[in-house]
Amino acid sequence: MKINKKVVFIILGVLVLISVLSGATYFGYKTYQVSILKKETNKIGSMDIMKDHVDSKIYTSGKYRVVEKTMKKYIDDYATVSKKVLSLLSDEKLKNLLTVSTIKEDGKEFPNTISYLNQKKADLETTMNQMITMTSDKEIMKAIESTKVDVYYQNLYRELMLDSSISDALKQEQNHLIDTKNDTIEFIDHYIAIFEFLKENAYNYTVTEDQILFNSESLYQQYQSHLENLKK
Repeated sequence: MKINKKVVFIILGVLVLISVLSGATYFGYKTYQVSILKKETNKIGSMDIMKDHVDSKIYTSGKYRVVEKTMKKYIDDYATVSKKVLSLLSDEKLKNLLTVSTIKEDGKEFPNTISYLNQKKADLETTMNQMITMTSDKEIMKAIESTKVDVYYQNLYRELMLDSSISDALKQEQNHLIDTKNDTIEFIDHYIAIFEFLKENAYNYTVTEDQILFNSESLYQQYQSHLENLKK
């Protein structure tokens, strides 16, 4: 069977054109999706996570959706944990334990107060450790690795999350969190020490309407020393 050469050239020309157009379309699609991801990354980078909310709408398509969704969920989860820490630290009860009324109500063994402080300490340690862990590169990458998307998309996620202002902010936050956690736990330990001191000396002080009166100058000075530790 004979085939007209002109027809063959036309067919080959069409196939090349289709191939070129397909490549251009894919490249355009890829560039567009990445540009959307970068735009969303910039939006996240300019957020105040304690006040603002992550835009949960997914603007990309295909597997780029996985990258966007994973990135946004991670930051949203981090914001949730951050707000939990703030809530734990903002507890008014924590600031008003050394009032005469509290000492009268819960003394002189202070079961409720000491239990409350130990629970507060455990909750803060757990939540703040979670925050610190979430600022690490390893943990950030775990989120996308668990989705099993191709390496290209994992690397794209890495670029967006670890080579951007988001990573810089998380690294600064990590150092601040470690210091804050240590200071907070130390503060609660000093608080516990005060009530343990009062518990041990239950019969060596009395409580009036507005103050604690110790039976000796030595005990009074020890109590004052505990209070000074609390203020540091």
